[in-house]
Amino acid sequence: MLVRLAVLSVFVLCGVLCGAARAHDVWADRRVVPAWVKAACCGPDDVHHLRPEQVHRISDDYYMVDGYPNRIPARAALPSQDGDYWIFYRDDGGGGARSIVYCFFVPMGS
Repeated sequence: MLVRLAVLSVFVLCGVLCGAARAHDVWADRRVVPAWVKAACCGPDDVHHLRPEQVHRISDDYYMVDGYPNRIPARAALPSQDGDYWIFYRDDGGGGARSIVYCFFVPMGS
């Protein structure tokens, strides 16, 4: 009986720990966070997955992104490995202060 309880405890503990580890591997909508995104930048509060219509190439030298107030130098753009636009910056959550852009990923050829 004691052995059975010990084995059950190990399985329960593994299930809890594995579940906690997976929490950092998915977005709030339960889609998997690509490994290259996790390796390249910051935490989940800093990532903003953009639709193409939210990103504007305003000149050869700069981009503008809806919701981010500053121009982003084109030389700072990194190639997106999934073909989507991603921007990483810290937002205070109140519509006020925003940090500098940590990372900005654009599809190849954009």
